Amino acid sequence: MSGVIVLVELEPSTEVLDAGEVDVGARIRWVHAAPSDPDVPEDPGPVTFCGIDTRDLEREPYRPAGPGDPWYPPSQRTRRCRECEAALKAL
Repeated sequence: MSGVIVLVELEPSTEVLDAGEVDVGARIRWVHAAPSDPDVPEDPGPVTFCGIDTRDLEREPYRPAGPGDPWYPPSQRTRRCRECEAALKAL
């Protein structure tokens, strides 16, 4: 699954976290996939496979370790974008 960049769509921040508190996982709305930029393969292209502008998303460092591994982080299985997933399966 080379050439796929994993990105997360975060919930809008409505609370101020206490100093040192980190709860990013609770703020993830959806996990998306985007093709890599042909000119800069480490960066995502302009839109995800489901059509969302990648400038509004955060990069997820997850990369599948090998064939058969999911394109999304396993801990975010319920938050994976089904449209991105369908587009990846159609490739």
